[in-house]
Amino acid sequence: MRHILLLSLAGVALQAQTPATPAQMQDPDRFEKVHEGVFGQKEDKAAAAVRLTETVAMKGAKAPAQPIARRNFIDNMIFSRIERDKVPHSPLATDEEFIRRVYLDAIGQLPAPAAVTSFVADKDPAKRDKVIDSLIGSDAFADHWSWYWGDLFRANQDFFGFYNRQWLKSDRPYNEVFFDIVTTMAKEAHSIPASGFYHGANYDAARALSPTDPDNYHLINRLDFLDEVTTDVTRVFLGMNTDCISCHNGAGHLNSVNLYLSHKTRADFASQAAFFGKMRLIIGWSDRVLNISDENSIFDNSGPGYNTKDDGPFYTPAENRFPRNGKTYEPAFLLTGEKPKPGENPRWALGRIAPEHIQFSRAAVNLVWGRLMTVGFVDPYDSFDLDRLDPKNPPPAPWTIQPTNPELLDALAQDFKSHNFSIQTLMKTIMKSSAYQLSTQFEGEWKDSYVPYYSRRFARVMTGPEAADAIAAATNRPYQFTLRGTTVSKVQELAIPESVSSARAADGRNEGVMVSAILQAFFQSKRQTPATLGNTASSIQAMLMMVSPAVTNRVSAVPGSRLATLLESGKTDAQILDELWLASLARRPTEGEANAAKHLVARDRKTGFEDVQWALLNSPEFLVNH
Repeated sequence: MRHILLLSLAGVALQAQTPATPAQMQDPDRFEKVHEGVFGQKEDKAAAAVRLTETVAMKGAKAPAQPIARRNFIDNMIFSRIERDKVPHSPLATDEEFIRRVYLDAIGQLPAPAAVTSFVADKDPAKRDKVIDSLIGSDAFADHWSWYWGDLFRANQDFFGFYNRQWLKSDRPYNEVFFDIVTTMAKEAHSIPASGFYHGANYDAARALSPTDPDNYHLINRLDFLDEVTTDVTRVFLGMNTDCISCHNGAGHLNSVNLYLSHKTRADFASQAAFFGKMRLIIGWSDRVLNISDENSIFDNSGPGYNTKDDGPFYTPAENRFPRNGKTYEPAFLLTGEKPKPGENPRWALGRIAPEHIQFSRAAVNLVWGRLMTVGFVDPYDSFDLDRLDPKNPPPAPWTIQPTNPELLDALAQDFKSHNFSIQTLMKTIMKSSAYQLSTQFEGEWKDSYVPYYSRRFARVMTGPEAADAIAAATNRPYQFTLRGTTVSKVQELAIPESVSSARAADGRNEGVMVSAILQAFFQSKRQTPATLGNTASSIQAMLMMVSPAVTNRVSAVPGSRLATLLESGKTDAQILDELWLASLARRPTEGEANAAKHLVARDRKTGFEDVQWALLNSPEFLVNH
């Protein structure tokens, strides 16, 4: 049984991967290919999501065919387009399918069996809206989504993770979050949480980690740091990867990759970076050793501006980029050329100017839509081409309009801005739409040309924190993590990936390495590089789920586990099977699944149920949010 399930999961992984063709492998090394790797993606994310969805579409009862209610402007735009072009679509998800999806999307956790059964039994027509409202804004919601933004922001300090959790919990306007980050400043020895955004750029720009003279600022390349900061800001908050134009002009390099950026120059990038020109990084020191991970790093506004000739006492010549031209640049917003007002602090000006541009809202909406709907309007999230967004002003051939649904993208962006940049309102608007609540099941032949219509739900592989927490929840064998002197039981209650190493099992075993391996197999980075936000099933995931002690130890019927409690409860075999399925998959077993499980249990009740628990954790359906 276990070997059969391993092959099943490995099969999903193989179907989700697209090997390179001989022609691709023999392709000469051309600079266009280098830039495609930076700005584009090597596989069609939407096509991969379709393959995954076709494999794991929910089993069991199907929702009855019924007219789809148009519940908000998202539905009006999605289903009007579907009807106009005569594209078939899925029915609404069943209650079982919906409750598992919404829990994973909103809080990154599986619903408890009692939550599933009570939701299915509830006859209130507004029950879906009510459960969404109960989850969005909860502590678990803040825990879950702080990991998402932590990956985007490369948050590698607890204090920055806590900051992300708080703004998500309180629904702080996203433009204010941006303002906090770009204007962060501390004096003397005091730091503020938003300064954690700069750790990644600091890591990339430091020339040495163990200087003997803590006053030797020539070890720090301040301009490289400012360039890294600028690429991080434009990537996350504007959805644009400006890395290439930080080295050279776009013309002749980006012509086949990004039409808008092909018209931008290195001087345009330098003017954007100049918003940070007066920002001076003062490194935190520990025992006279440069410690870029230290939480005492501080910033002030005493820098000399963006002067590429003389930045003393800091090191000036570019190390990460082509040589600089010795000029001084004044701040000007990359998208409009707007400059700070007379006397206005440049970073404060950037905090004001960027959110006023619709691209700020487009980038935010695209991040949330891509996570909730699996396929973003623009993928990858940092590949926006501003010359390919307007259907009324199409680009010259062979270029095409970039977003899957440009009208809906802009409508959501305008709605986001009109609701005071509320991330919670944006999420509720999407999740309460019928478009979000469609089933993965699809009658008839699916065509990849249907992808931009969002006419079905696309599945996504769980993230590392989701997968690790789901294993513990399904078996009722929580972890024990140490967080600032307290003990927490879920990965997503932690602030940063590094804290996972402290994990212990209920019997005291150190299992931090095992849990960390699960996170890495499901593409959880250490946040030293920009987030990829992929959606890939792999054979490594399958093999690790089969052999990792973090899994195999949890399927045993030891005291306190879900299985041991059920075996001691006096429940029938059928009742136990129902609860195991509900705890793992949020549904009861099909007749075929129940019969196969009963054969295992008939041979040896305890061992048979342990095998069933193992098989459920290793099923493709368990590891996928559908």
